[in-house]
Amino acid sequence: MKFNFKFNRDGNYYFGLILLVVASISILWAFFFDGFDPEDFLVYFLIYAWGFTLLLKSDTEYRLNRLETTVTVLQTRLDAIETGDLPEADSLEALAALEALESLKEEMEVVDEEVNSEAKDESGERVGEEGGCFTQNDD
Repeated sequence: MKFNFKFNRDGNYYFGLILLVVASISILWAFFFDGFDPEDFLVYFLIYAWGFTLLLKSDTEYRLNRLETTVTVLQTRLDAIETGDLPEADSLEALAALEALESLKEEMEVVDEEVNSEAKDESGERVGEEGGCFTQNDD
């Protein structure tokens, strides 16, 4: 069995994971060998807090970098659309992102059409607006 690990996060992420695993193992050790002294509990808690803080910090930075890249690409494409310029060779990622959004929009339209067609009853009348169920009170 071949393991294919890709370490694409920074060192804090993996160090935080290791600290959480070490803290979990130490809690289990303390549970089975009666090591729950107040000083020991403080150490377990601090190891957990340190690991979780590193993990949260690294994950937040990673997500914000991905979000910033996506927003920059979309902003470049929107600027090109507003000015009417063709995208440059550098903004091929923006073009790919726009194509992905357009294909997603087309797929959603197809799904909406299917939902709307299922909303018709036997007589061919629509049961509700935009594919949803619709009941009307005669009050």
